[in-house]
Amino acid sequence: MREYEAMIIAKADLPEAELSKMVSKWETIIGADGGQVVKKETWGVRRLAYPINKQTRGNYFVYDVATNQANIHELERILKLEENVLRSMVIKLADSVNVEARRLELQKQAEAAAQRAAEAAREKAEAESLGARRGQED
Repeated sequence: MREYEAMIIAKADLPEAELSKMVSKWETIIGADGGQVVKKETWGVRRLAYPINKQTRGNYFVYDVATNQANIHELERILKLEENVLRSMVIKLADSVNVEARRLELQKQAEAAAQRAAEAAREKAEAESLGARRGQED
């Protein structure tokens, strides 16, 4: 199995039922023949950098998957045919992957990012507090 990353941008105004049906269809294709979703991120609705098919907002999905090449070709084919998908891109990350080791690595990266964000928020709060105290002293 190879490791791939897939980013899919769907229309922002889709009903939740239709959106979940599309997502389960993608995950079924990825999971065929022993493929696995290593990590799934739903970024939600975001503004597009430029209009695509007169759409200015899109619903973003990012998958880190371990599957075979045939499943990826089928996923790309389905994404091209799906009218509710604005854009998609699949890139190969590695020729072989240890799924459990990769999950642990991604989890550690997420924890480190959360720790950095908490530290930055704490520093910002301290700076604002210090600025407020200085303003009161004047």
